[in-house]
Amino acid sequence: MAEVKNKQVVLKDYVTGFPKESDMDIVEGTISLKLPEGSNEVLLKNLYLSCDPYMRILMSKMEGPEGFRTYAPGSPLTGYGVAKVLESGHPDYKKGDLVWGFTKWEEYSLVPASLILFKIKHTDVPLSYYTGILGMPGMTAYAGFFEVGLPKKGEKVFVSAASGAVGQLVGQFAKFTGCYVMGSAGSKDKVDLLKNKLGFDDAFNYKEEPDLNGALKRYFPEGIDIYFENVGGKTLDAVLLNMRVHGRIVVCGMVSQYNLAQHEGVTNLANLIFKRIRMQGFNVADYYQLYPKFLEYVVPKIKEGKIVYVEDIVEGLEKAPPALVGLFSGRNVGKQSNKNVTMAEVKNKQVVLKDYATGFPKESDMDIVEGTISLKLPEGSKEVLLKNLYLSCDPYMQMLMSKIEGLEGFGTYSPGSPLTGYGVAKVLESGHLDYKKGDLVWGFTKWEEYSLVPSSQILFKIEHTDVPLSYYIGILGIPGMTAYAGFFEVGLPKKGERVFVSAASGAVGQLVGQFAKFTGCYVVGSAGSKDKKTVANFQAFVDLLKNKLGFDDAFNYKEEPDLNAALKRYFPEGIDIYFENVGGKTLDAVLLNMRVHGRIVVCGMVSQYNLAHPEGVTNLANLIFKRIRMQGFGVADYYQLYPKFLEYVVPKIKEGKIVYVEDIVEGLEKAPPALIGLFSGRNVGKQVIVLARE
Repeated sequence: MAEVKNKQVVLKDYVTGFPKESDMDIVEGTISLKLPEGSNEVLLKNLYLSCDPYMRILMSKMEGPEGFRTYAPGSPLTGYGVAKVLESGHPDYKKGDLVWGFTKWEEYSLVPASLILFKIKHTDVPLSYYTGILGMPGMTAYAGFFEVGLPKKGEKVFVSAASGAVGQLVGQFAKFTGCYVMGSAGSKDKVDLLKNKLGFDDAFNYKEEPDLNGALKRYFPEGIDIYFENVGGKTLDAVLLNMRVHGRIVVCGMVSQYNLAQHEGVTNLANLIFKRIRMQGFNVADYYQLYPKFLEYVVPKIKEGKIVYVEDIVEGLEKAPPALVGLFSGRNVGKQSNKNVTMAEVKNKQVVLKDYATGFPKESDMDIVEGTISLKLPEGSKEVLLKNLYLSCDPYMQMLMSKIEGLEGFGTYSPGSPLTGYGVAKVLESGHLDYKKGDLVWGFTKWEEYSLVPSSQILFKIEHTDVPLSYYIGILGIPGMTAYAGFFEVGLPKKGERVFVSAASGAVGQLVGQFAKFTGCYVVGSAGSKDKKTVANFQAFVDLLKNKLGFDDAFNYKEEPDLNAALKRYFPEGIDIYFENVGGKTLDAVLLNMRVHGRIVVCGMVSQYNLAHPEGVTNLANLIFKRIRMQGFGVADYYQLYPKFLEYVVPKIKEGKIVYVEDIVEGLEKAPPALIGLFSGRNVGKQVIVLARE
């Protein structure tokens, strides 16, 4: 329409101390989607907004530092964002262009001609990257490290706030340069991320170090050549004592000081003289002329998978204030952030099965191939053409990769054809009366960028778009329905009963445990891994179950030599409901520990799928002695309950009562290793592949 509603985040009043959500308001105005005659402004539809620590400075009543302008109470916050041009009176931008640059925290923005916007050329990477690695944080890391830090191969680099939007990139740039790099962060999870995913040589949790000077001497016995400064205060004071002669301190930020009425004094600045240290602040805007050179450096590394970039994305403008406030309490991990031009014929990347798999599937059992597909349906077709956005990795897919007679309700994969599974997609064209162009749907699709779905195939229309779309292959899709139907319809729980869930940190198990707690049950979960590399992960899984997902207790079954004894320890009075995801030895031990009239809900047996000869279960006689009901089920038999399921679970999601953990990888190329990782314990929670976010 010519006039539409325009939601905004405005500053209520100037801020002192730590910012609070109550310092901001969500207001709703209107905006015209037509430019006045002769205007040279640009009208934007904002797609992604960036949360950055410097924004806290602009929320205070002070004279803005050079290059910054403080926010005015009653006006929208401003910051970097990604947007689509709706109308343009500027010769450099045309309708439909994707851009990034400075914008307002609102749904639509009118940008003056004088404001610089960068046109987005590389649309084969996530658009959100232009608020991070390909935007201001990426340029900040690049300019600060290379132009101010002037690194040399073999030098020793220290990065504070190293898991943040800028720090994670500085560390990787340092490794590409041949430097030794150490990072500091404020939690164990972030330290693990730096060492195990981002490639830092080492990292430490500064909150666990009573003596930062002593810690830096331990990690840098020969001293620091380059310090990339994001924190200030006590960290900077300790670093000054540990710099080498002719070292460089690149001053990017001092986040520890932004919320203090009185800044901490730095007492060791005399070391600048003794050690001839260069300490230099910088503003990324001074280096924007290097943006093309920066893209030449970083884009190939993204496409080749050489750079890891961690984003923490929240959906919806309402989530923007808590996301910004969370930067100052360490809630975010990585970069904190709050479309498709089609042709008649386009390339269509697919994951195909090369040949039937035996034993554990391998990445080499699959191929990435590229074909083409028409984006126009034939005249009279009743099919539905989909642009796949998210694909689901599920353990049952391993069975379909083997040469076996098709299981009832399943069809095994054919060599040379794409894998199939559940996904979230956008309707591009439709000959089916129930679906129209632009609808968002979830259901069975192929592992490819575009899919043509027959009219007989069931697709569920997505009505609730105020939750992450990826949830429709998880909590609001098959895993959620599986947990709901299995626990409530097959398990028939009663308040006060004792529930055991195996594979409890997986897509289904994590929900069963929470549903059990809502019902008033006592619930224990297990997780575990054979792979030594993932043992630490599984301790984290156990902690996740107890501390985040609300299980009463949890254990790593790989650390239990006697599962029967372990279950007796956790369930001295026995188990009423066992939600079975594993099979084998776990099931055998559970049978010994079930209570009379207990129920075993058989959802999966992932430990058996890769065995040529499945393990025998020897304690089945307990079904008789204890009058146990052991029942398998297929979620498709309960699809009629989907509306009732949504009524139960959607309010709990919106009220924050349910925690749902996703393990997201970007790009179809990452799909084969993500699927294989399910069988070695690499994933945490629901494994999701993102093909496109819109």
